[in-house]
Amino acid sequence: MVEITYQMVLSTLQTAGILVGIFYYVMTLRNQRKNQEISLRNQEQALETRQAQLFMNIYNQSLTNPDFDNVVHRIIHLKWKDWDEYQALFDYTNPETRDNHLAMSTMMSFYIGVGVIVRENLVDIRLISQLMSTRVKGFWEKVEPIVEEAREHWYSPRYGEEIEYLYNELMKYAEENPEFVTPPGDRRNRDDERAHW
Repeated sequence: MVEITYQMVLSTLQTAGILVGIFYYVMTLRNQRKNQEISLRNQEQALETRQAQLFMNIYNQSLTNPDFDNVVHRIIHLKWKDWDEYQALFDYTNPETRDNHLAMSTMMSFYIGVGVIVRENLVDIRLISQLMSTRVKGFWEKVEPIVEEAREHWYSPRYGEEIEYLYNELMKYAEENPEFVTPPGDRRNRDDERAHW
């Protein structure tokens, strides 16, 4: 029979203490990892919620807003051939064309804002594509020549850059995901597709 000595008891208690310490350390690490995962999920949910709120603000300021719809239709129906005609149509100092100027400023500001939000990854381009790809495409294609002229005339090389960025991102997304692009509708009997976005 083995005699239990003080040394054996002490050694067993030390071993048990080390095992308890290791077990406690492993459990602490496991709990920290779980807490980090929960925190990361909460942050992702908060980001998705902020993105949804931004997206709904964009939606409410555009597609459900009758004032914005009137602005869009005003711009759709205006036609110009060159910089001089554009300037005459959008002259802020002329009471007859001031509303045109305000409409264009509203649309430019709106799409610049959407471009910034997309560039900063605050809203996924997928959502913008599903909501307004036809409007962005039609607007940019209509104003692109004028924006390029404005950059030269006003010595402002960044003028309209965020809209151009938004357009380019939409076109990339559309090429990669044609099923998620806002359909343009039936254009068979229309002379100018850009006049109906």
